[in-house]
Amino acid sequence: MASRDLDLGGKAALERGAQPGGPGFFSSARVFSPPVGPRVTLEEFGGYYIDFRLKQEPPELGDADRELHVATAQWGLGSYERYLTGEGERWLATALRAAEHLADRQVRDGVLDGGWVHHLPIHTYRLEPPWMSGMAQGEGASLLLRVYAETGDDRLAQAALRALRPLAIPTASGGLRVPLGSGFFLEEYPTDPPSMVLNGGIFALWAYRDVALALGDADASREFEEGVNTLADNIGRWDTGSWTRYDLFPHPVTNVASSFYHVLHINQIRAMELVAQRPDLSAAVERWERYWRSRSLRRRAHARKALFRLVVPRNRYLAHRLPFGRIRRRA
Repeated sequence: MASRDLDLGGKAALERGAQPGGPGFFSSARVFSPPVGPRVTLEEFGGYYIDFRLKQEPPELGDADRELHVATAQWGLGSYERYLTGEGERWLATALRAAEHLADRQVRDGVLDGGWVHHLPIHTYRLEPPWMSGMAQGEGASLLLRVYAETGDDRLAQAALRALRPLAIPTASGGLRVPLGSGFFLEEYPTDPPSMVLNGGIFALWAYRDVALALGDADASREFEEGVNTLADNIGRWDTGSWTRYDLFPHPVTNVASSFYHVLHINQIRAMELVAQRPDLSAAVERWERYWRSRSLRRRAHARKALFRLVVPRNRYLAHRLPFGRIRRRA
């Protein structure tokens, strides 16, 4: 099945050799969105689902208290993609550096066993350090397995398996899994109540497929299938009828996706269609593409996002102290 991804200039930027800057670019609505990975197939294990080749700038790796493990994983995945496209062995060496760094940083005991722990506070949610991220666990495992496939270093394969452990543990017990419908969802931010950030949950879910393919793990295969089924059954929860939602957290106002994340949602579902087709996902992505093509809906979504940031500002101090910034808990 051919990919029909949307592109906000990511492919053209790749052709120009452009770089997006530091890891923080990922949350901006004014920059190019990464397209579907060019080497995603149904049965082969190789290229990543989203093309991170634009992530060329090395992240901060020295200070563990300030490290963003997602940035490290995406830097490695982008480097690996460049290696696959024939850009040289130096990119495999870069991917190996990122993978070995993640393996060295991984927790090896206790309730956080297998996790990559963050020590930075989060602005949008009440989430105090230390905390883990399902997105970091998933992308980290996916990178480790790709480098393992090239090097045969069993330590990397074992680290990838260990990275799945927090994904199987409920957030109430210190893990990253929450119930959704009759299945589960993997939390990018393990908040209470659950935040269910769509893009992060999908990135986390792909790690199960990668472990199943790379290591022949039947349990991981079952988890992936259950996760995809749950996503398909509940995908409408992230659809406002005119745009996608960034999360399902009970903010005072709905947290609609920025244009960047709306397109990323589309490209993630298009990538998912290449490996796990579900009619509900296909129908959803067709709707989301129609929303994107409408100038009036894009403008409305931009206005709604601006309203959200007025009510829930990025300033962490203000975000949780303004009277209209209080959480709306469901009955």
